[in-house]
Amino acid sequence: MIVSVDAIAYVIGGLGIVIEWRAYGLHCGQQFRRWSALGALLWAVQYFLLNAVTAGLTMGCTAFRTLLSGRWETGVVKHWLATGFVALFGSLTYLSWQGLVSLLPAFAVINTTLALFYLNNRTMRIALVASSFAWIANDFYWHAWPALLAESVAVFINANTIRKLYR
Repeated sequence: MIVSVDAIAYVIGGLGIVIEWRAYGLHCGQQFRRWSALGALLWAVQYFLLNAVTAGLTMGCTAFRTLLSGRWETGVVKHWLATGFVALFGSLTYLSWQGLVSLLPAFAVINTTLALFYLNNRTMRIALVASSFAWIANDFYWHAWPALLAESVAVFINANTIRKLYR
């Protein structure tokens, strides 16, 4: 039995989705970052296997950003890292520009970057809902129905976690 690279890629991506859902359900901001970074890393592998190089680079950088955001909560290093990742994601948007629709994922990754570096756990998660809506709009535009469904479930899980954090 021969298994295609695409099939392997989609299994890895599916595992990334499940791990991301787990991340959104965790109350601890540091645990959220670790699990979310793992999910992003799996998506990077999926995209590279599918020859979607820019998406793979973006998700690899996303994983790295998410891990680093929890390590520096104060100081100049935090500001340099946040600025560097915003510039990096802006550059990746420029390199992969496909019209105004490219602003949706750009907003999502830049908003998430600023939320991860500068907001407390509850407020960060609220900002991530805005990022999720940008991803959902992007998925709708491109007719990426599985991604749209996955992100919609993530919003539901995140909203439930936000509700529990306010108790």
